Amino acid sequence: MRDYFQRFVQTKAKAPSVLEEVAIEATIKGLRIRPFAAHLAREKPTSMHELYHEFEKYCKSDNDFHKRLEEQNSQKK
Repeated sequence: MRDYFQRFVQTKAKAPSVLEEVAIEATIKGLRIRPFAAHLAREKPTSMHELYHEFEKYCKSDNDFHKRLEEQNSQKK
């Protein structure tokens, strides 16, 4: 997820004339249909900064979830 957003930011930097709302819409449409994409569709960010913040929150949450899941699975063994 983080790699996807970094690639998108780099692409956006190469096309500074693209409006933020168009870039945000393209970013959301490029995501797999999962809870994060649904969240962004419901509560669409209004700036690239806000979109970046949402990606950061999701990535931290996702990393925490996977870490806790690994810990839980190792305790069962």
